[in-house]
Amino acid sequence: MSKNLEAFLRLNKARYKDQYVVLVDGKLVGKGKDIEKILKRVRKSFPKRIPFVAKVLGNEALVL
Repeated sequence: MSKNLEAFLRLNKARYKDQYVVLVDGKLVGKGKDIEKILKRVRKSFPKRIPFVAKVLGNEALVL
């Protein structure tokens, strides 16, 4: 299992309900409702990394 997936599974989902979360190297590096703005900032800070992106939907999650 990847570092990012493990970190996502440990994440407090209730805290990020109805938001996108972005992880890089097992660390939460972005969160919010506007995925385009979040990814623009993350790509600028981590240009050589592939971010892990998920949307937390209440008790469920959508991993992209």
